[in-house]
Amino acid sequence: MHAHRILDQEQLKTLTQNHEELLGLCRNLEELANSLPFAIDETLCREISDTVVPLLARTQEFEERLLFPDLDRSAGSCFTAMMIERLKNEHRCDRLAAEEISLTLKALLRGRCGLTFETVAYMLRGFFECVRRHVAAEKAMIDQLIPLE
Repeated sequence: MHAHRILDQEQLKTLTQNHEELLGLCRNLEELANSLPFAIDETLCREISDTVVPLLARTQEFEERLLFPDLDRSAGSCFTAMMIERLKNEHRCDRLAAEEISLTLKALLRGRCGLTFETVAYMLRGFFECVRRHVAAEKAMIDQLIPLE
């Protein structure tokens, strides 16, 4: 075990679970985006609008509080510090996008969305592709810097 390591096996398991939940959200967003405008699954739409912000916030808080400091200590390089800052910036952008998605889907459910279905689908696709790339980048960093023991 690394001398300065703060993530234990249980925390790594939590991080993996968080990533899997985010990827599940991405699959749901993709399903919803593909269904527009013909067959809107209102239950799925409501579930996404209610869970996207809290899931993202919980995952990001965990990463910023536990993962990023551990990655920085494990790598100890300027490059890693720059990557962590980039991931934190992505977190901020993703939070804003998640809030916009939640509000847009709620408006869609109420029949008060001023956007076209094509625009909503494009917004969902952009978001889930960014989240998938973000998760993949974090997994790659974890695999290289914090090997599971």
